[in-house]
Amino acid sequence: MNAHPPQDAGSELGRRYVTDFTQVESFYAGDYRRIEHLALHANRLFSRTWAARFDRALTADLVQAYTDQHPAPQAVREAVARLRDPACVCVVTGQQAGLGGGPALALYKALTALRLARELEQAAGLPCVAVFWNASDDSDLEEVNRLRSVDGAGNLRKFRFPMQAGKRPVRDVALPGPEDPLWQQACEALGDGPWSARAQLLLRDSAGRDFGSAFTRLLHELLGPRGLVVIEPRALTSHPQWKRVLACELELRQEHRLGLQRAFDRLEALGLPPGVSPSTHLNLFALVEGERRHVTDEGRLLQVEGRPPAISRTALLKQLRAQPGLFTPSVLLRPVVQNAIFPTVAYVGGPSEIAYHGLLKGLHRSAQVFMPLLFPRLSLTVLDGTDAPRFDDLVAFRRQLGWRQGEAAVAAESARRGMEQAFAGLQDDLRTLARPLENDINRLQQRTQRAIGEVMNRIEHEPLRIFPGGDEYGPVLGKYFPENRPQERVVTVLALLARYGPRLLDAIDQHPDLFDFNHHVVVAS
Repeated sequence: MNAHPPQDAGSELGRRYVTDFTQVESFYAGDYRRIEHLALHANRLFSRTWAARFDRALTADLVQAYTDQHPAPQAVREAVARLRDPACVCVVTGQQAGLGGGPALALYKALTALRLARELEQAAGLPCVAVFWNASDDSDLEEVNRLRSVDGAGNLRKFRFPMQAGKRPVRDVALPGPEDPLWQQACEALGDGPWSARAQLLLRDSAGRDFGSAFTRLLHELLGPRGLVVIEPRALTSHPQWKRVLACELELRQEHRLGLQRAFDRLEALGLPPGVSPSTHLNLFALVEGERRHVTDEGRLLQVEGRPPAISRTALLKQLRAQPGLFTPSVLLRPVVQNAIFPTVAYVGGPSEIAYHGLLKGLHRSAQVFMPLLFPRLSLTVLDGTDAPRFDDLVAFRRQLGWRQGEAAVAAESARRGMEQAFAGLQDDLRTLARPLENDINRLQQRTQRAIGEVMNRIEHEPLRIFPGGDEYGPVLGKYFPENRPQERVVTVLALLARYGPRLLDAIDQHPDLFDFNHHVVVAS
């Protein structure tokens, strides 16, 4: 397994978190870079301040009731039972409920959480359970309703079901029934690898189910034997901590917004934007006719989108306490809710998540919730054995290609500005001498602008056709960097399973050092 610098870290703050943690440490709960640091953080959960805040029996009851609704191997049930242990701690991760498992990075998050839980249990001497938060209350159907695979020639296959959800959570959106002929197209989008029959069978198990349930069943099938506990937020809405944290957001909304803004401004001043901006919207949504709607602070009153007139804080708190399932946390409040329910030592996230978590230290403090360490997920490219010797050259070519694109874009932009200045001067010179030529000059300028625009478009979108080496590296670049993005962000989990089968999970799980946060190459064939 070879190591490489982070591939397209997603944000400068996410990259700096891994490469220069001391600069950004003050925004986070503590140092994640050694297992001893995590073990020490785990033991803080048993201090007088925090030990009594977790209702372990109720949490285990709710998780067990949810698990009973889905086929789950014995290892999952044993892990759920361990949540009742007063000494148990958790490593948590999560992702939206993606069709076919979503992008490969969701699998890498789960495997990182499982591995970290094992290592933490040994180091701290405490039972530790890996929990996957299946974010099925998300309403971005476009993001979860997609399948992607890459064939041997580097061609990207795409598929999505033609459906609209509006602002409904994807937990309430059903996939087409098993009789729908589009399932055949969906299966074809997984590719024709040696394990495609197995992958297609797992995909078709989603037919007729909502996105949340389908995602849970798939995670149980792939990682249940390793003891991964999966939970959807809809199963936890009756938990007192769910209601308490959401109520805290309503009661302290102005304090929370100011705290988030201060953290945001500090990060911006460092040139490290966190990727999510505070706004006048509260960090929660209300469900109105089944759709997630923003709640906006209007001073003394609150406005629920799509539900006039404005409402008082007291009235909305009453609704929350009576029907907590009609409210869901936003991306910034969701970590606080899950950390209030589960005794979380570490949250496993990608670079973009790590970036916006940099805003949340004050929010955890205000809500009186223990803040976990942020642990970077494994970052991997899965290779065919025949391509392994070429991958270092491929990475070098891609880097060089990016430099050439940047240089060519600068040259084209310089030419565009020079052209505009030249035509402006020509028009000034001829305006009094040959006014009838002005329309001809304008048409010539427009044609020239279009030509330069086409050149810049080719530089951005067709670099392999115009730069040396594209013919040689094009197919393999498309295979491992589809759409010029890392494989893990594009290719669907089941598409990788169709190609590599069980070897995929084994190869990833054999990663020699979980605390090596570089990008790694795994040969799975």
